[in-house]
Amino acid sequence: MWRAVVSQPLNRLSHIDALGDIDKEAGEFWVPNPFMMPGIRANLSAYERNRTFLNMDGSSFIDVSFASNADIDSDSRSVVAADFDRDGATDLLVASVGGGPLRLFRNRYPTGGHSTIKLVGDNSNGFGIGARLRATVGGKKVVRDVFPPNGFMGQGPAEAHIGVGKSKSISLLQIRWPSGTVQTLENLPVGKTVTITEGKSEYAVK
Repeated sequence: MWRAVVSQPLNRLSHIDALGDIDKEAGEFWVPNPFMMPGIRANLSAYERNRTFLNMDGSSFIDVSFASNADIDSDSRSVVAADFDRDGATDLLVASVGGGPLRLFRNRYPTGGHSTIKLVGDNSNGFGIGARLRATVGGKKVVRDVFPPNGFMGQGPAEAHIGVGKSKSISLLQIRWPSGTVQTLENLPVGKTVTITEGKSEYAVK
């Protein structure tokens, strides 16, 4: 455990004595000045296994850490969820500190179909950030907002991921762009990345 009182965070000459006894056997240590940390190689990493939970139909979660291989013993600080290999399933990119590597965990869990929607703005911003998507899939309504998820030390892509189950297509997709334009497309393919440009009926599939 690291104890710190930073009363003069910008004073490189400050020296603050420990406020009490330091239990070195418990791993505690004290640094009189935070600027000294690199020189004495003080490491604030706290290692504990990551956890992975499986969503069960939106009603509960099951701890599948042991089976995911993502339960690494590391000081992980950042995670980005995105479809890195473009197979339709969301993967995890995990960054750790204290010298740990950047790790990519590929999602191989067998699930139903997925679609990824990417937007290209015209009157709106280039990535369509702020757009709202309303999809009709297999008789169900799915709503997604396009906002790159921001976590600690990481940011996800500006795209929408839609689960489609066993449906063969997205029967209807309505996009409300940040500019106020409302665009509607029908019978979009699933299992692909669909790139839609604001105001155009044609779209690219990859």
